[in-house]
Formats: sequence, structure tokens, C-alpha cells
Amino acid sequence: MVPVMYQAYPGGPQQVYYMPAAQVHPRAHQGVMEGLNSRIRKLASTDQLEGFSLGQMFSEVFKRRGHDELEDYFMVGSRASTPPLELVETGWPKPWMFFRVLGTLWAALLLLSLMFYFTTNSNLIPAILLLGAFATPMATLTLFFELNTPRNVSMYMVAKLFITGAVLALCAALILDSLSIFQIGDWEAGIVEECAKLFAVILVVRGVRFKYQLNGILFGATVGAGFSAFETMGYAFGINGGGFLAGFVQALGQIGTAQAAQTQAQAMSLVMTAGVTQMLHELLVRMFTAAPLGHMVWTAIAAGAFWRVKQDRPFSAGMLMDKHFLMAFAIPVLLHAFWDAPWQLFANLFGGASSLNEILAGLIGWYVLFTLIQQGLKQVKQEQMSHLQGALANVEATLGLGTYRQPV
Repeated sequence: MVPVMYQAYPGGPQQVYYMPAAQVHPRAHQGVMEGLNSRIRKLASTDQLEGFSLGQMFSEVFKRRGHDELEDYFMVGSRASTPPLELVETGWPKPWMFFRVLGTLWAALLLLSLMFYFTTNSNLIPAILLLGAFATPMATLTLFFELNTPRNVSMYMVAKLFITGAVLALCAALILDSLSIFQIGDWEAGIVEECAKLFAVILVVRGVRFKYQLNGILFGATVGAGFSAFETMGYAFGINGGGFLAGFVQALGQIGTAQAAQTQAQAMSLVMTAGVTQMLHELLVRMFTAAPLGHMVWTAIAAGAFWRVKQDRPFSAGMLMDKHFLMAFAIPVLLHAFWDAPWQLFANLFGGASSLNEILAGLIGWYVLFTLIQQGLKQVKQEQMSHLQGALANVEATLGLGTYRQPV
């Protein structure tokens, strides 16, 4: 409560009233979160979310689907199978297939992991590594595929970007990282990797067929998914990331200094089990952080902001200098740098598996991404209206009801 002076007329008696501070200075006492949201939206050049609800968005996840519907779901994106513009949904989409993909891949990973611990068969290790690295990125990529409401991107294009784009991004990141000009410590990944991934998206998708902002978001998420999956395989298998080789070598050293003699088969079984345990720990950490909260979201933001500028025009270097693109591109770069910062807030969060840096970066990234998706949905709706106006003008001109008007 703050005091407010009241005077009915000039020269009249003055009285003091106490009113809530929010009513006296509403903008000054605006919530901290709302103020932060406003600044983020201004940087991303997007509007406040309208009509958005996670509950409504995922309301059809557990709805029963027929076998034919499941088979036909991914058969879109070609020139013959892309739905007409007037049939495209412009409200918030309701994805559901991603959950089935996630459940299937996680169940397969769990089954193979249990079989390894039961049999200690080394032939299962590559399959466990592959499933663990690709399960969450593939499921999250399916979510982005469903959010692309124009349904004009085929699975062939997604697969092409997933492999080719990710490999190009990895190579570009390694080349940029090797240049001394980019050696700026732990913050370098935010600049190097985001530039490399966006470069890969632009290089692979150079045509003018895909004009929607939602297309760019899907393309960025696809390259981010492949990049994240390949990077996870490296961490989960290698020594530096505390993966399979790290656990294997550590257990091998312990067995070598043990007093009790063991057979070669028993020793190999123990060291492989230790290596797989370490590998699964690394996989689980990255399954819940790197893919759904990191690389995919960051590259989707960058590519979505770029497609907002590009639309249906051929690529030109000047597009990268657009003010609104550069402001939005700064968001994933800063989030990535914050993720990899040398100082970590609550570094032992969830038993040391994550930190508050990663959680905050993920939440902010998804908020920005949803505002970009909303912007993309509005773009589709505006094109629908323009298409409808053009069709009505043609009908009027054909029937002689009015003068032909160019579509707005």
C-alpha cells in the first residue's frame, strides 16, 4: 500500500488515501516474469501467445487410432500428397504421433539394455548406443513434423536433412572450432555450433518451394536432431564424455590390480558391464536435456527466424543481415552459451545429471519457439485469406458481378 494525496478542488482540504501500489503504478509493478517475456518477445520480434494451452495441444495423445491412419500419417509432403491450402489447420495443432514414436523407441532401448545385463552379449552394445542416442531426437523431430501444419515437407526431405544437414553441421563446427579466431573458451560453442547448423540448413534447402516459417522451424529442428544424435553417440561412447570407453578403461584398471584371479571371460564381462552402465548414464542424461531442450530448439529458432525473412525468395547473403533475423538469432546463441557457461547454477540438480542453466535455457527456448510457431500459423492463415479473396475476385469477374481485383 502506498499513500496517495487527494484534493477535491484547488485550495480545498487535502486527504491521504492508501491504495495498492499496483493500481498507482501498474507498469512499475509489473511482474518480473511478464517483463522478461516482453523483452524476449521483442528480441524475437514475436507477439504474446494467444489461445495456447499445453493441455489442449496434447489432448489427442492417447486417442485411439486406426491402423490405416497410422500408416498414412507420414505420407504427405510431395506435390501430389500436400493438402490444399484451404484445408490447412491454422489453429494450434494437436500432435500425437510423437508420443508413439517415443514410447516405441524407449521400450526397445529398455528391452535391449535388460537383455545385455542378462546375457552380457557384446553384440547388443552398438544397438543400445544407437537407440539411446536417436530415441529422443527422433521422437521430438516427429513432434516438429506434426507442428508443420501445411504438411508440405516429405519424410524424404526430413531424412535428407537429418543425415546430410547434420553431417555438414558437424564438419562446419569442427572447422570453425579449429580456427584460432573462434577460440574464446567455454562460450565458443554458442557461436560456432549455431552458425554451423544454420549454414547446413541453408545449404541443403536452397530452393523456393518451401516458403512458410513453419517449414523453416521444421528444417532447423531436423538438423538439430541429427546433430544432437551424433554428438550424443560421441559422448556416450568416448572417454571425455564419461561414456562406454571411460567406464571400460576404469574397470579394466581396477581388475588389473585386483588380488583375486579371474578368468579372461569373467574379466571381459565385468569391464563391458561397467562400460555399458557408464554409457547408459550418459545417454539418459542427454535424452532428457540435449535433444529436447537444446540443439533442436536452438536451430529451430534460428531457421524459423531466417525463413521469416526468406519466405519464397532465393537465398541471398543480405537476408542474414536483416535486423529482425539477427535479433532472433542472438537468442539461440546466448542460450547455448548460457548452457555451456563455466559457472553452473545448481550443478548437482537431479543427482548431478543436469543443472539449472540447462532447465532455464530449455524453458526460454521453447517459449520463444512457441511464439514463432504462432507467428507461422498466422502466416498460413493470412495466405488462406488472400487465396480466398483471389478466388472470390475471379468468380465475380467471371460472372460479371464486379471488376476483377488483384489478390491482396
